[in-house]
Amino acid sequence: MHRVKLEHNDDCTLDPADPYLAMRGSLFIDGHEAGWWEQRRDGTWKAHIKHIALDIVEPSRERLIERLARDA
Repeated sequence: MHRVKLEHNDDCTLDPADPYLAMRGSLFIDGHEAGWWEQRRDGTWKAHIKHIALDIVEPSRERLIERLARDA
């Protein structure tokens, strides 16, 4: 199992033209920056792992962290 941290970025970094985006931040796996995450206004959570160009979408923050910890 990997250690996963979703670090919240400043809300000023949000694109006001994107009405679906609620929050965004940096993704850390085992202490290393690995990509980014975002919370969508429809309730879904998405992570992008940059070194393997993979997007993961889950229905909750907890499920996203669990999947990243297991599969990243």
